[in-house]
Amino acid sequence: MKKEAIKTYFKQNFKLDQEKRDYLKIHAKRFETVLNILGHQEFNAILDIGPSFLSELLFQKFGNRLTLLGFDGEESEGGHLPSSSILNKTKLIKQDLNFFGPKADVFKTYDLIVCAEVMEHLYTSPFQLFDSLSSLLNKNGLLIIQTPNAVALRKRLAMLFGNNPFEIPRQNLQNPGHFREYTAKELINFGEYGGLEINRIIYDEYFEYPSVLSKFYRSFKAIIPKKMKSGITIVYKKP
Repeated sequence: MKKEAIKTYFKQNFKLDQEKRDYLKIHAKRFETVLNILGHQEFNAILDIGPSFLSELLFQKFGNRLTLLGFDGEESEGGHLPSSSILNKTKLIKQDLNFFGPKADVFKTYDLIVCAEVMEHLYTSPFQLFDSLSSLLNKNGLLIIQTPNAVALRKRLAMLFGNNPFEIPRQNLQNPGHFREYTAKELINFGEYGGLEINRIIYDEYFEYPSVLSKFYRSFKAIIPKKMKSGITIVYKKP
């Protein structure tokens, strides 16, 4: 599904306030990236971490084979989630990922785990996160991680002009913003620590902010060195 079809789907099927419309506009291209990776592959058990617009798209693709992990109710509402209806359509494991340890008896294992735009919001060690996610993957299972690039060109330019490209943590503990962003090299190391192989790495300017300056910047994305692009998507495989 292409980004314009994704936008149309949500606008036709959900009542979106301005915050949600803005989030959809910025992230639709990122959702398209995940769906392109999945293609026509079949998975018997899927875990999506952090209920979001992407969760709804995954549910449309996989139905009740999808399990969600994260917060419920008002804690999941906001710009990241089009409607709480997804929480009633499929199983939700209520879990704060900061306190997510290696596989517990309450968890089964999965053929696909999606952790998109989540790990930068955690204050716990990424080594613990990857150890836990790896323990939940079946043999030959895939883990998809999406996260902003800490050393993106647009961040380097902001610093060049004396601006801090990283936001101050918010006072909202349920939505504190970004605690730590990572480089591709770090993400590769985390995967190796968890015993995972790199299946694919995608670097892209898929955060489509509506400002004129951002549109102008993206018009040059073809010449931006790949490791300096704003978004990183890594597909790991458990051997």
